[in-house]
Amino acid sequence: MTTAGIVRRIDELGRIVIPKEMRRTMHLKEGDEMEILSSGDALTLRKYSSFESVLPIIRSAAKLLAKATDSNVLFVNTTEVTVAEGKNKKHFQSAPLSEEFMNRVRSRKCEELSGNDVKGIFADRDAGCSHCVLEPVIVGGDLIGGAALLLDGAPTDVARAYLNFCVELISAALM
Repeated sequence: MTTAGIVRRIDELGRIVIPKEMRRTMHLKEGDEMEILSSGDALTLRKYSSFESVLPIIRSAAKLLAKATDSNVLFVNTTEVTVAEGKNKKHFQSAPLSEEFMNRVRSRKCEELSGNDVKGIFADRDAGCSHCVLEPVIVGGDLIGGAALLLDGAPTDVARAYLNFCVELISAALM
């Protein structure tokens, strides 16, 4: 982590503005949740992921989904892969998402990607598949992230149904 010496004043409502260049570097968007931690006289801000509260459930669901669909399964927040399962899980774990794919997640739509769209999933690596099915994880109207199947062929109706079931399971666990 890089330490930056930027000084900001607290306003009358207790707010501090995070500098634009830091928001851009950390891919922070309006509405993103931040976790505030205190230790002695220091405060630490970090991007909050609701997935962390149900990580064991997500890992189990992802593992079963990867096995049932013979694909790589990703659970993503709006900037990176949170949980990866499947044959190439180590390749995808914590992988940064491309700006284009982050916008797809934020759009809250179920999508099937193929061709060049699949090549643009990650900021720094190849997806290694021909198709991707993306489904948003929404809880109480709030976007938490997304779930994606990375497939070597076109997705079947069964694979889509399994993905939808896992997303619904995670959404229910987060309520």
